[in-house]
Amino acid sequence: MDYKSAGVDIDKADTLIDDVRRFAKDTYTKGVMSGVGGFGALFELGKYKDPVIVSSTDGVGTKILLAEKLGKYRGLGFDLVAMCVDDIVCSGAKPLFFLDYIAIGKLREEFYRLTIESIAKACKFSGSALIGGETAELPGMYADEEFDLAGFSVGVVEKSKILDPKTIRKGDAVIGLASSGFHSNGYSLVRKVLNDKGLDLAKDYGFGVLGDVLITPTEIFSPVLVEALAKFGSRKIKGIAHITGGGIEGNLCRVLPENLDALVKKGTWKVRPEFEFIASQGGISEDEAFKVFNMGLGMMLVVDAGSRDKVLEYFNGSSYRAWEVGSIVEGKGEVRFA
Repeated sequence: MDYKSAGVDIDKADTLIDDVRRFAKDTYTKGVMSGVGGFGALFELGKYKDPVIVSSTDGVGTKILLAEKLGKYRGLGFDLVAMCVDDIVCSGAKPLFFLDYIAIGKLREEFYRLTIESIAKACKFSGSALIGGETAELPGMYADEEFDLAGFSVGVVEKSKILDPKTIRKGDAVIGLASSGFHSNGYSLVRKVLNDKGLDLAKDYGFGVLGDVLITPTEIFSPVLVEALAKFGSRKIKGIAHITGGGIEGNLCRVLPENLDALVKKGTWKVRPEFEFIASQGGISEDEAFKVFNMGLGMMLVVDAGSRDKVLEYFNGSSYRAWEVGSIVEGKGEVRFA
């Protein structure tokens, strides 16, 4: 009897580590002192006067089950990395490095390479170095084809540049950046609609093949937001909210001071057709949809009113779509819709 007979193939894992090192090395930035291979990776912060470390951890969630069903895994790295690095940038921080955790029933070479390559590509896009991680082969906990993905990101920001809700004022503008779809949230409800209504993932319902649309990779906003913060500063971009689980109402409030509300005006941005389709098919009320899904806005910013036009022009001049979707009004730290 040996470990392999119990379901864990150490030799296969060791062979695949070379691929991990190759993918990871392509993401290394100037601060990497030691990466994949040691017991702990080393990263040098560089020149900061008063650095504050910012961290975030998250996973892909039940979107994985759709990817498994379709046998399409190439976008999962962007889902995973986005959930972490786009949280970090909400503090005004620049993501520095990323570590992944893959738990799987049985290690499959093609799946593993595709997944690590996807994570590495997402890290490179976000400016994060993939400097470590863990792969756990867990027979008995997961069926052979089952797996889970989680990740951990670390960034840094000068203490004087941390975004502070206290700087937000009545009359400031609320700007929304377009999402690429459902991102990585609300998939338990999406899957219930799919199952209950017997929807065909291979069918085009008027907005693209349903399965492909539903596993569209999550948009990564951190690079353009880091650039925008460097250009405009924290006096002009005062707050950033990552619209994840809980939707607009559950996330935008997290950057508001206690005496002000965000008044968001429906109809000021384009709601993607897949949201309307899933809501219609599932008989999901508009209020419920807004509580669960991002409804087409992946990030929301609170911006000084005098800088609104320039900030909008900046984002719309890049590959991102932005709209003015509301304003800051007197209140008690909540999000209201009009």
